[in-house]
Amino acid sequence: MADNQTIVTQLIFQTAIGKQKPQTLRSQETPCPFCDRSQLPSILKEDGDILLVPNKYPILQGSTPLVLIETADCESELSQYEEDHLLRVFHMAFETWEEMMADSAYKSVLFLKNHGPLSGGSLRHPHMQLIGLRDVDYRYNIRHEDYYGPVIYHSPGTELNVSDHPRIGFTEFNAVLTDEKGFKDFCLLIQKTVQYVLHYHQGGRISSYNLFFYRLDGITYCKIMPRYVTTPLFMGYSIPQVVDNLEAIVEDFQKHYFP
Repeated sequence: MADNQTIVTQLIFQTAIGKQKPQTLRSQETPCPFCDRSQLPSILKEDGDILLVPNKYPILQGSTPLVLIETADCESELSQYEEDHLLRVFHMAFETWEEMMADSAYKSVLFLKNHGPLSGGSLRHPHMQLIGLRDVDYRYNIRHEDYYGPVIYHSPGTELNVSDHPRIGFTEFNAVLTDEKGFKDFCLLIQKTVQYVLHYHQGGRISSYNLFFYRLDGITYCKIMPRYVTTPLFMGYSIPQVVDNLEAIVEDFQKHYFP
């Protein structure tokens, strides 16, 4: 007998709302909506200048989008935070993610960060996004193998590696959390990887990255993805490419951060 339950794998982008979104990555003349606190919607959580607010532009149908504003400094960036601030940002983000994942209204909850002109984002001000999806389960499209590869660093409960089966292609880093006791190390590994991507990887020529967080079978993954112009082989055929110098990347990363 055929299964009558349809698996929803697409999101509907609401074009009229999308046209209203401000663009500060591409236009310096556009005022930053996160710098003027009086213009923010209701503040849901607050820890100093770290704020959680509803997204004023809910462009995805069937979703509840939230924005975590990481700092009041519009020109700052996650790789620059002091340890205390970094951990406070991630504490609020993970606390909110856990709360949303526990809500039966959502099939799944996306947790991501965009930075730079090739990241797909629209605002320069440092922020993260949490998006509750009522009909789509992102886990349908992921496998544990997406987050395996040569190990750069390992400690109890955490690991950092570089993908040997990247989802999009070329170089993708994975921070892995298998024990909550390793949460601090997990956050610091993410920050170190962002620093490496921006300052050392490919001679410091990378200016954009994404962070994507996943929960699969009790394991938390963060994919740190340097962003380039997407290869036509992936765009047209969904065929990812993996580089042939993964071990050299591991050695270079270790030279800078784990000598």
